[in-house]
Amino acid sequence: MSATMTAVLERACAGEPPIGDAVDDIFRQADRLRRRRARTVVLAGLIAVVLVVLLGYALTVVLLPGTKPRSTAAVAVAQPRPSAVLDPVLSVLAAPVDRAGERIVPRPPFSGSGWRQYAVFDAGGTARGLVEIAVFDAPAGLCLPVLADPTACAQPDHTASGFEYARYDATEDRDWQVNQVIARRVVDGRTVVVQATGERGTGDRERGKPPLTTREAAEAATNPRLVDGFGLGERCNQPAPDCPVFRVPVRPAG
Repeated sequence: MSATMTAVLERACAGEPPIGDAVDDIFRQADRLRRRRARTVVLAGLIAVVLVVLLGYALTVVLLPGTKPRSTAAVAVAQPRPSAVLDPVLSVLAAPVDRAGERIVPRPPFSGSGWRQYAVFDAGGTARGLVEIAVFDAPAGLCLPVLADPTACAQPDHTASGFEYARYDATEDRDWQVNQVIARRVVDGRTVVVQATGERGTGDRERGKPPLTTREAAEAATNPRLVDGFGLGERCNQPAPDCPVFRVPVRPAG
C-alpha cells in the first residue's frame, strides 16, 4: 500500500471509537433484547391465566344450575296492624287519652262477651285508673236513673247521630271517683255504658280523678264506632255475671 493511501485511511478512521467499545455495546443491546422478550412472555402468560379463570367462571354460571332467588310476590309477609284496626273500641277511647299525654292499654282480663276494660297511665307510667265499656240491648226503651231518686227516670240528652244519653258524676269520694255515661241508640235500642274510674286508694283527689271527664265519656259513648265495635251477639243483659259492675246500674225496659 502506498504512503498516500495509508494517510487517507488513517484520516478516515480517526473519528471512529475503539474496537473494544463497539463490542461491549453490541452485547449490551443483545442483553436488553433478551430481557424485553422475557417480560413479554411473562405478561402474555399472566393474561392467558386471567382469561382462563374468567372463561371458567362464565361457563360455571351459564351451564351449572343455581338456586333461583325467591319471588317476593309469592311470599305473604305479615304486616303489623295498628291497634285501631285490631280493636275499634280502643281506637275511640284513645283520642281523648292521647290528647292528655297519657296512654291507654287493655287490662287483663281484657274482654268478654259484651264488655271491655282498659288501664290508663300517665307519661311517667303511673296508673291513672280504669275505663270499662259494656253494651246492652234495650229495644223497648231504657230508664236512665236519677241519682237523687232511684225510682225516677231522667230526661235524656240527644245527639244528631241518633243517641239519647245521660251523664253521671260521682266524685265526692276522693278514693273512688267515677264518671259514667249511659247512651242508647234510638233506632235499634243498642245501649253502651262508658265508666271511667280514677285510681283508687290514692288519698288524693287530684291523683284519684277519673281518666276521662264526663264530656269525654259522653263523646265516646255516643260515637257510633264505639257501639259498632262490639259484635251483634254481644251484650251484658242479665244474667251476665262476668260483666263489669257499674256505679249507676243500667235498667233496660221490659
